[in-house]
Amino acid sequence: MSVCAGTKRNGSSCTVIVEPPKQYCWWHDPANATQRKRSAAIAGKSKPNREVADLKVQLEVLAEGVLEKRIDRGDAIAVNQILNTRARLIELERKIKETDELEQRIEFLESQQARPGRAPSSAGRRGNTWGI
Repeated sequence: MSVCAGTKRNGSSCTVIVEPPKQYCWWHDPANATQRKRSAAIAGKSKPNREVADLKVQLEVLAEGVLEKRIDRGDAIAVNQILNTRARLIELERKIKETDELEQRIEFLESQQARPGRAPSSAGRRGNTWGI
């Protein structure tokens, strides 16, 4: 077995072990570039941290407006319901993204396990049933 010939973002060498004749792990293999780009594009479209911060600011402004009697309570209740719906959608998007990423990882692990002539994993001795 050898170590991946790829380089991490921080410039250090990748430490993932690959089996000959492979030179790269899944994350550095040029054959997987299209799938990695597609995953990165999907992830890049989701900005939950910024969206959550925006929701917090909107709620603060709304609360201040109600307390200072600038915003009608009925209007504030309606706006709060809309903001709550947005928060639930952000959480749903996060769960979908997480599920997609886990599916990709499982597919990769399954493809590695299904390769003919693969040596049995020593992971089983550590009690890891995934074989990684």
